[in-house]
Amino acid sequence: MKKFALILGTVLVAAALVAAGWYVGYDRRVLTEAYAIPTIDKHLTEAGVTAMLIHQLDSARTDDARHMLRLQLDGQILAIDALLDASDARSRELAGKVFARIAQYRAEHPSSYTGQFDADVSAKIDAILRRAKESQK
Repeated sequence: MKKFALILGTVLVAAALVAAGWYVGYDRRVLTEAYAIPTIDKHLTEAGVTAMLIHQLDSARTDDARHMLRLQLDGQILAIDALLDASDARSRELAGKVFARIAQYRAEHPSSYTGQFDADVSAKIDAILRRAKESQK
C-alpha cells in the first residue's frame, strides 16, 4: 500500500508540474503577442521613414531628407532624456557622451533648413545638448 501511495503521489506531482509548465508557457505566449504588435509597428514606422528618406535623396531633395533625419534625432533625444532618470550610471554616462557629440556637431554645422521647427521643442533639445556638452568638459 505504501508503494501504491508513493507512485500515486509521484504521478500527481508530475501531472501538476506538466500542468504548471503548460500554464506558464501559455502565459508567455500571450506576453509575446502583446510585445509583437508594438515591435512590428515600430519596424513598420522605421521602414516607412527609411523609404521616404531614400526617396527624398533619390529625388535630390537633400534638405528635406536632412530635416527628416534631424526631426527623428530630436525625437530620440527627447525620449532618451525622459528615460535617463530611471537608467543606470553607465547609460547616463553614455548618453552624456553621445549628446555632447551631437551638440558639437550641431555647433559646427548649424541647420540650414528653411522650414519651421517648434521653438519650444528646439529650446528643450538645445538645453539637453548644452547640459550634456558642459558635463563632458
